[in-house]
This record gives sequence, structure tokens and C-alpha cells, in this order.
Amino acid sequence: MPDKMYWAARCKSCSGMVGYRDVRYTLNMLGGDAEEKLPEGTVRRRCDHCGAIGNFDLRLLKPTPVKFLIPRMP
Repeated sequence: MPDKMYWAARCKSCSGMVGYRDVRYTLNMLGGDAEEKLPEGTVRRRCDHCGAIGNFDLRLLKPTPVKFLIPRMP
């Protein structure tokens, strides 16, 4: 089973990943999975790694495995 995927972008302060929400898949006409398209606009999110708040363009978010979103314990 593949990792759960989230729309995410890199934090501008610490380069950690900031998640937006889970990636939902829709069935395309050929029977395979096709990624959803996010609308235009921005979203304000807090980084789980450093706590910085930033605005992210929804069109620049990429599907990212959840293991990159969870801060690593030292």
C-alpha cells in the first residue's frame, strides 16, 4: 500500500515541508488514477517544524508522502 499523500510545499524559513491537505484521487476515463487539480489562490499555513506562518500559492503545492511532513525526532 502506498504512503498517504498530502499537498505540500517547502517552508521559506526552515525548508521543512508544510502540508495543506490529503491528495484525493479521481478515476480518469482510462480507468487509472488521476490527481486532482487544486484551485488558484493562496493558503496561509503554519510550519510544523519551525512554527513560521507563510502564504503558499495552491498551484505550487506538490503531492508529497506523509513521511516528509512529520518532523523527525532528534
